[in-house]
Amino acid sequence: MPLDYGMRGRRRMSGGPWAGVALGAAVTAAILARNWSYHRALELEQGWVSAAPACPTISAAAYAAGNYPARERATDYEGATLARQFGHVMCKDVDTAGGWGLVTHPVCQFTSPTAIRVRRGKVEAFFEPGPGRLATVSLGPGGATCALSGRFTLFADPTN
Repeated sequence: MPLDYGMRGRRRMSGGPWAGVALGAAVTAAILARNWSYHRALELEQGWVSAAPACPTISAAAYAAGNYPARERATDYEGATLARQFGHVMCKDVDTAGGWGLVTHPVCQFTSPTAIRVRRGKVEAFFEPGPGRLATVSLGPGGATCALSGRFTLFADPTN
């Protein structure tokens, strides 16, 4: 015995449920966009993200010749080793552009690092921002990048 109670043919769904699904998707997208824009503005203000000039890069041989390895101070963060000679370091997970606030990557700010060695897996990158300069290293999906910027100093924590 069929269970269609005498109604033959294809059942049609009214527009109400589809409108609810569309409204729910629009509200979710708006919340995610607002969350990402809030976090991005906060990260810009705190110096985690910037359009500053890139740090000069150096080779592994130049890093070793500069006697930098002898004075290294290393920090491990999120599977990466970040080494510097002087100063302090502060790291944070920052929203990845295009990730709607759901994808993050590590970023570290340095005070006066002189030179920076970044090791992630078997890949190493070397930067030489110079003494007395602030530097921000981003470990995004494309690899390590360094910018001559930051807000972190010994007397000012950008997250407060």
